[in-house]
This record gives sequence, C-alpha cells and structure tokens, in this order.
Amino acid sequence: MNQIPQSLRESQRAKNFSFLKTEQLLFGFIAIGAFLVILRSAPLIASPYQIDYGEGLILDGALRILHAQPLYPNPFTFPVVLHVYGPIAYAATASVLPGGAASFPAGRLLILICSLVISSLIATILRRLTGSLWIGLCFGFVLLTLPAFRFWLYLLRADLIGVVLSTLAIAIYLFNEKRWYWSIPFFVLALFCKYSLIAGAVAVFVHLILKRQFKRGAAFGLGLGVAASLAFMVLEVNTGKWFAFHMFSTHPDRYSLFQFFSLGALVWASAPVITALAGWFVAMSVREGVHSFAPIYLAASTLTSLTGGKLGSTTNHFIEWMVACCICAGLGYSLLQIKYSAKSLSITVLIGVSVLAGVIAQNRRSLQPSGDLAGCGDAYHFVSASSSSRILSESLGPLLLAGKPIVVSDPFVYGQLIGHGLWPDRRVEDLLNERYFGLIVMSYDPRTDTRHSDVWPEPLLTAIARNYRTTNRFTCRYAGVMLEPALPPTD
Repeated sequence: MNQIPQSLRESQRAKNFSFLKTEQLLFGFIAIGAFLVILRSAPLIASPYQIDYGEGLILDGALRILHAQPLYPNPFTFPVVLHVYGPIAYAATASVLPGGAASFPAGRLLILICSLVISSLIATILRRLTGSLWIGLCFGFVLLTLPAFRFWLYLLRADLIGVVLSTLAIAIYLFNEKRWYWSIPFFVLALFCKYSLIAGAVAVFVHLILKRQFKRGAAFGLGLGVAASLAFMVLEVNTGKWFAFHMFSTHPDRYSLFQFFSLGALVWASAPVITALAGWFVAMSVREGVHSFAPIYLAASTLTSLTGGKLGSTTNHFIEWMVACCICAGLGYSLLQIKYSAKSLSITVLIGVSVLAGVIAQNRRSLQPSGDLAGCGDAYHFVSASSSSRILSESLGPLLLAGKPIVVSDPFVYGQLIGHGLWPDRRVEDLLNERYFGLIVMSYDPRTDTRHSDVWPEPLLTAIARNYRTTNRFTCRYAGVMLEPALPPTD
C-alpha cells in the first residue's frame, strides 16, 4: 500500500536529518495555525445558541431518540416531523447530551473531537504511507486550518460524525490487507449517518479492481451492499416504511451546476498551496501509471461532492474531498522533498506561511458569526417566557432549549415540498389563517421585507403577513423577528 517507491524511500533515509528539520519546521507553522483555529472556535463551541440552521435539526432528532419518540414517523400528520439524516448522526449526538437535556455546546464538543480524530487518522495513514511521523502530523492537522473546513469545526452537523467512520474504514483497509473486510461495518455506519458519504467506499472498490484483485473487489462490493440493504430493510420495517421517504423524498430543491462550481472554486482556492500540492501528486501518479489509493479517493470525493449543487447545500459537501486532499498533499510534499531536495526548505516555508496567513486572515473578528448572536439571550428568553405552546419557528434552538413542542421539525424541507407541489394538504397554511399559533419565530419580517425566502414558501409567507403582527425584534440568527396573532388565537 506504500505510495512512495522503495528506492526513493531509501534515498530519503540517506538525507533524513535535513528532511527532519524541514518537516519539524512545517509542523511548527501548522501547529500554531491549528491552535489559533481552535482558540477562535472555542467561544462559538461554548455558545448556548443555535448558530447554523442545521444544528437545530440534529439536536431535535437526538432528543427524539432520548425521549423514545419515533425518529422517522409519518410526515403527513401534524406536528410535521422530517429528518433527512441517517440514525447514526442523531444517536451519536444523543449519546453526549448531558442528562438528556438539549445542549448545543455538548454536541459541538463532539464535533470538535471528531475533527481531531479525523486529523489523527490522516496523520496515521500518512505516517504509514510516507514513513514520516512529522509529515503525517503536518498534513493531518493542516485539515483543521483549511478555511472551508474550519467553519464546520464548531457546528453540530452530521457530516463530521460520518467522515470519522469513513476515514476509520479507510485506515483499516490500508493498514491490513488481509483483514480488509473489517472496513465494511464502518463504511455502512458512515452511510447511515449521511448517505452521500460514499467516496471512501467507492475508492476502495475501484482501488481493488485496478489492482486486479477482482475477487476481493467483488466480495467488498457484495458485503457492503448486503450489509447496507439489511440495515435499510430493518429501518424501513421498524418505521412503518417511512424511512425511505425521509431519506430520499425530502430533497426536491433545485440543483445548480453553477452553485457546485462556485462552492468548489471557493474550497479549492481558499487553500491554494495545499490544493496545488495535492493536484501535483495526482498528476505525477497518473503520469507514472501508479494505481495508488489516495488519487482514487480524491477523484471519488470530487464526484460525490457534486451533491453540493443542491439548494440547501454548502461546503460541508466537500469535507471528504478536503480529507482526500490533505492525504494527497502529504504524499506530494514527501515526493517533492525527494525529487527537489535542494528546494525543500523553500517549499516548506511557502506551505507554512500560506497556511498561517490563511488562518490569521480567517480569524478576523468580522468573519465570525458572533455578531449575529448578540441578541439571542433576549430572543430565547422571549420564546421561553411565551405563554403559548403552539410556536412555529424557523430556528428550532429556542424551542428545544425552552422545552417547547416542535410543530414543524424542518421548515426548509417542508417549504420545498410545499413549493414543488409534493405536500398533500394545506394544514399549516390553514392553521396560520386560523391564527392557531401563539408565536412565530422568523429571521425577517415578511410584512415589511420582500426578500425571497428559501425556507418559507409563498403561501405561508402570505398567511403570516395577513394574520400576524411583529411584536419584537432581536439580533439573533434565524430568530430575529417575533410575530404574534393580529387577533387573539382561537382555541
């Protein structure tokens, strides 16, 4: 499984002392950068308020598991319950909630731990493939400094939980050729965290086929397919056949190649030196006709990142690509040291300075979401103090922390289904016209702001504007406007 030819490895060992010094220098740059990233992320991890729209969705699912409520019920009843991720993501979050209570910091701490584990796994993989612990540490922990990755370091989302499992599966496959089959359970767990996390499994299958290990490749594909199918059938039966709907029928939002390429360009260009280093290694592998795993993984993750073109998607769909990029960049750096040993120091300084400069630029206070949360304390208190238990909210955070019932668990998905004519009734719209809800929590005022909303469909916005009045405003992401019935609600 080694990615660096043995003859070049021997040459590297002969010059080990000079290489060791440059690798340690690079690690110094990256260690400082990773420390600064975590330091800047710490206050956001500790924030008790919802920062990202998806955080409330994960926390809601975790609490449903803890309270023995169905995670994938019939969505066409009221309240409307929609969950788009596999059960592993919710179960992992549920396992860390203190006393079974809603807590964003506890969930985010889990994500930080996942990030550190992923970095450690990359380091271990590169240590095995390059023979250098320092290269492993450098390009394992450079992941934390990538501008497109660090945003997900402090958010409670499903992606990193699944990527930990996928990266662990890759490590098992690379480290023990005779026991490659132990990777299958972890690939399956990753799939049932978020089913778009298939790049690692695809790369393993392709790698086996290109190595002409056809029997092993067929066994891997069959084993993965059978295990995933059995798990799917168990979930489908135990959810009254609603699991498939939650997984595959909740994404009617439009697809845009322009969005995919825009996000891709942002990810690739935000860390240009690391991206170029990875690209160079892939080009060298292709030129030499070497069917090594890392370039295959990068190619597979490029294909799976195409899911980033969906309306509700962002750079989280490139996380596997970033993991693969760090592995390829580490191998590229090792190869560069051997091929251009005279320029090793210059290359090292260039990489180190680019990483540290990117971290410092991204650490600016103006780029942090803290300002959008300045009034969340008052907003959350307002929701908690409301005498109504019938609250429709764009952000689930205020309701979850106040222990209020959730009436629509994913307003974005619900709104997309309504907007595409895929919802069988107008129940929520009718309830709005009846002024059933005692409070509505939104990010903006639909009565005075005519902006297009990706969350609320036009019929609901019209009903809200007609039947509700704004009673309070706060500086709080996804919970900035409070609306109450224009007339007392009818009971």
